[in-house]
Amino acid sequence: MAIDKIRQFYNEMFQAEKKVADYVLENQGQAVNMSIAELAKASGTSDATIIRMCRHIGYSGFYQMKISLASDLGKVSARDEVNGERGPQDSVSFFNMLSKNIADVSRSIDTESLLTCARLITKANTVYMSAWGNTGEIAADFAHRLARSGIKSFMSDMPEYAMRSLGLGDSADVLVAISHSGSSIHVIQAMKLAKELGIPTILITNTPQSEAEKLADHLLCTSVKEQPFHDFGGDSHLLELAVVDALLYFAGRKGGKSGKGDKTEMLMSDSKL
Repeated sequence: MAIDKIRQFYNEMFQAEKKVADYVLENQGQAVNMSIAELAKASGTSDATIIRMCRHIGYSGFYQMKISLASDLGKVSARDEVNGERGPQDSVSFFNMLSKNIADVSRSIDTESLLTCARLITKANTVYMSAWGNTGEIAADFAHRLARSGIKSFMSDMPEYAMRSLGLGDSADVLVAISHSGSSIHVIQAMKLAKELGIPTILITNTPQSEAEKLADHLLCTSVKEQPFHDFGGDSHLLELAVVDALLYFAGRKGGKSGKGDKTEMLMSDSKL
């Protein structure tokens, strides 16, 4: 359906939009697995041009068009294919792939960047979390574990409440934004607000050159392409979780306030055997 729509409205498109359309028509398999920034670079256009082209043919944005394109190609669920090749066919191969991906993260994120982010988190009055959809659970887990360590944190999956609460922050706080694609509108809005308030921002993502990256003061990008899932909404978030674990580990080594967390843990200890 996406391909049909591109062809249907092609003659009505502006010249820059046609460059996007031409690339998608000629490289359908590659385009469906690209981020908006990657497609902009490959087609020699911009994020804004891609969004205009998608809206021109009836979609709300690039992500919605990709879902339709993936459906056209029969690749909404690509568990048996990774970058055009057959993926793991047994449990050993599957877990070996995950292990390799985690090892690759160590080459994408340097130690100094990680330590800088850990220091910001440790010293912050409040660590605000921003995430949406699947990454929301990662942010909620991170916030809970920070609180357990004695570091004040805030997370809400209600965008309006999250934005209003972030609006009370200042430069003594920090915003940790988590977005696998780097294109979540709610996350981008939170990062823009943080920028206006002078709140330092840390972005955890798997997608380089995204809209969210442009707003981040500190970037922790995993940049791993060969993942076991490529279906929409089913992406693996193991790598983002690994980055969260690393931040928690180094935040603790940099003087976490675990004593405060221990007091509340003792109060709630009656709920566990």
